[in-house]
Amino acid sequence: MFLSKFSGKKVLLLQGPVGPFFKYLAQDLEKQNAQVFKLNFNGGDDFFYSHGESFTGKMSGLDEFLRNYLHKNSIDSIFVFGDCRPIHKIAKKVVDDVCVEWLVFEEGYLRPNHITLEVGGVNGYSELPEKAVDFLSNKNKYFFSKYEDILEVGKTFWYATLWAILYYIFSNFKKRKYPNYVHHRSLQLKEGLYWLRGSYRKFLYKYKESHIQKLLENKLHKKYYLVPLQTHNDAQILFHSKYNNIEEFITEVMVSFAKNAVLDTYLVIKHHPFDRGYRDYTLFINSLSDQLNIKKRVIYIHDQYLPSLLTHALGVVVVNSTVGMSAVETFLPVKVCGQAVYNLPKITVQENLDDFWMTCCTWQADKERIQKFLFFLTHTTQFNGSFYKRLDECSNHTGIIWNVKDSSLRFNELDLHQKL
Repeated sequence: MFLSKFSGKKVLLLQGPVGPFFKYLAQDLEKQNAQVFKLNFNGGDDFFYSHGESFTGKMSGLDEFLRNYLHKNSIDSIFVFGDCRPIHKIAKKVVDDVCVEWLVFEEGYLRPNHITLEVGGVNGYSELPEKAVDFLSNKNKYFFSKYEDILEVGKTFWYATLWAILYYIFSNFKKRKYPNYVHHRSLQLKEGLYWLRGSYRKFLYKYKESHIQKLLENKLHKKYYLVPLQTHNDAQILFHSKYNNIEEFITEVMVSFAKNAVLDTYLVIKHHPFDRGYRDYTLFINSLSDQLNIKKRVIYIHDQYLPSLLTHALGVVVVNSTVGMSAVETFLPVKVCGQAVYNLPKITVQENLDDFWMTCCTWQADKERIQKFLFFLTHTTQFNGSFYKRLDECSNHTGIIWNVKDSSLRFNELDLHQKL
């Protein structure tokens, strides 16, 4: 079992995903005889982890505080969720100077049934691509099936919505306790209203776009390119891409499509479900479509069934989206415009965006290489479960199946690095 490696260790938890996940993680670690410490930085942290210690000082003093805290408590490992938050960026600089293991959770590279955990960093900070290239270049004697049996996570939107609303409420309720706190996103109470608006829009778009699914599956089968968007404040945009915002990405893709794609093909732009309450690009896309004279060839959608969208698409263009990873799994041509752990030769299209529209018509997936990469990814960074809801079949606190990939795999014979 993975967590057993922390037996007898001292583990510090910084900020986690909204909700009780880090509280349950601490309980799982303590069951493995680890000593767990937790630092809270705002009222939302307090609410979901009530017995954590509070840092109420200025951000300018966090560096020195953490150095002293790590030394005083002899911390061996630190867990965080996301490595681009202001607090975590400061903490990472401290960790680089001391002998402490840095473990980063992130939404799963293989969604919806997995979460990601890597040592050192995720996404643009991940060492995974380099390690994957080494693994893929070796002809390995032991190559097992792509996945083991996994539990289906199911829908998590309403869980995440509830946790987010509670987090924002209590962050504002305890502002006086944490007067110097700087969040990676807005913490105003209106954030909860954005999530409520997102819930309303979910039903609205389901009604307004009810005809689109059949259109894409029938008349437009293999005649459209899918472009899934990130959230407007995603670290993949802000830190791991050349774009300043989503509009810049949309512009580049639409201009390139207008100039280079075959005239009877279409561009299907899909809004991110967690950004539904914050942004609406309808006017922007319509205006740009008019300028480029492609209005009849651009479709802007929100909540269509993703597996079906991929089945009927010609190819996929992403910044760095897990939809891109899902497309790779189905052997579709994928063009990555940002930094992604799966953006590797023979796994994604390496030509530039202007050439992609024609290249993907003849591009053939290296299925064996892709399956081998998925095997490597699954067995080094992925755990079956969700940050936002429990899996009823699991007996542990988090609902994460920590030992799903550790039970029957011969890591030494595979010449793989041990998981993490």
